[in-house]
Amino acid sequence: MNSVLKRLILLSLACVFLMTTTAWADTPFQGYTYNFWGWLVPSPAAYIPVRSFGLHDICETLGDLSDPTDMRVDNEGNIYIVDWGNNRIVVIDIELNLVRVIDGYYRDGVWVENAFNRPHGIFITDDMHIYIADNLNHRVVVLGKGLNFIREITAPQVEGLADDFVFLPQYVLVDRGGRTFVIVQRVFEGIMSFNAQGEFLGYFGTIDVAFSPIDLVWRFIMTEEQRAVQTRFIPREFQSMDIDEYGFVFTTHVETWHLNNQVMRLNPRGEDVLVNFNANVVINGDQGWREAGAMAGPSVFTDVIARPHGMYSALCSNRGRVYTYDSEGNLLYVFGGTGSLQGMTRRPVSIEMLGDDILLLDAQGRGRIIHYQPTEYGRLINTAIAMRYDGFERYATAYWRELVRLDENFALAWAGIGRSLLSAGDNYNAMYYLQRGMDVRHFSVAFQRNRLDVMQGTLPNILTSGMVLFGLYISFKVYRRIKGKGASEDE
Repeated sequence: MNSVLKRLILLSLACVFLMTTTAWADTPFQGYTYNFWGWLVPSPAAYIPVRSFGLHDICETLGDLSDPTDMRVDNEGNIYIVDWGNNRIVVIDIELNLVRVIDGYYRDGVWVENAFNRPHGIFITDDMHIYIADNLNHRVVVLGKGLNFIREITAPQVEGLADDFVFLPQYVLVDRGGRTFVIVQRVFEGIMSFNAQGEFLGYFGTIDVAFSPIDLVWRFIMTEEQRAVQTRFIPREFQSMDIDEYGFVFTTHVETWHLNNQVMRLNPRGEDVLVNFNANVVINGDQGWREAGAMAGPSVFTDVIARPHGMYSALCSNRGRVYTYDSEGNLLYVFGGTGSLQGMTRRPVSIEMLGDDILLLDAQGRGRIIHYQPTEYGRLINTAIAMRYDGFERYATAYWRELVRLDENFALAWAGIGRSLLSAGDNYNAMYYLQRGMDVRHFSVAFQRNRLDVMQGTLPNILTSGMVLFGLYISFKVYRRIKGKGASEDE
């Protein structure tokens, strides 16, 4: 009997080992997030790679990508890849069919060949107008349907620009009002903005200058002559742009000392309105420099994508990871990484959404696109966040509870259950879940409301008991007085 039991146990352990090996084989990276204390906490993978493809997988006559720089998806699901080294834009669909190759356009009915010189960025509007940052031609080209030339945006003729200023557009974006935003290389005043006619409006958004305490010490001990020749503290350049459903512009920049968020959300006035309720942690990807025991340096966000329901995902170029946050600045999940395994990247440069799926453009070698799809864990998070963002907190509870079952270390799920109980008026039980989720802000609200509930529940009983005791005391005093008066009369 004992030998049979041992065999069953060994067989069960072997099955568990095989299932674990299969899961790791399908997912070449480990998901994780950070807890309240800033410690790294492993979690299930929210997204997994499902395929990886390059141009040679679509059409051998296309050749390979040469240093691709940007990628966009239009409202019809077509994927636009900026092939920087080949001076073209390659358009494919999700079924890996070639739609077109854009290396020229029609101007006044005449086809202009080889029209681009190192194009860098691209944007497609809802009405399918194509904006191309034609870098070494020093312009932004606007094309309509049928690749008909509409206009071009060139260097503005305004005061304040340096005499040696060269208009080198890198990324371009257009809002609903037709205002065009252009990130220009070596322009530190902000993002250049132009109206619908291509006229210069001014600079949009600014980056606070960040410097180290060591720099301050050196400046303190320097002489006036040394300070005069020292390089000035200037803002960093913006790295990328995207626009959300409300018209706010998401952008990234490299913050050397991790003093500020690398992601900014700019309102129409160019003010950063990104919300981050966790004041102890800035939105900079990995909170430390450690990676697999090696010094990989801090995370560098080179691209950002605005997602529905207040979410956004940022791409780290030196770690190859995607960090996704909600509208309150909570880190939801991290996936991806650098390496040679299937689904890993070497030099990621751009990120895009295709429905709920995520596409990553890897510029290493011949250039490839890695296609990621959400797992059940990722779908649960996305759905719960969407319901909470839309005001359906109570309906999100079932998804939070399922997330707790899959990953009890996911603090946001515990806090989500607590917030739903708080909105339902169950303040006592809400405190337990909010404490598990380390949601200090909502726990304080639940504690105050529960204290009020306790006072409202017990105070009437205390007052009633006091009144009863006071009545008994008065009755006793009256009784004693009457009894004492009767005894005196008998005497």
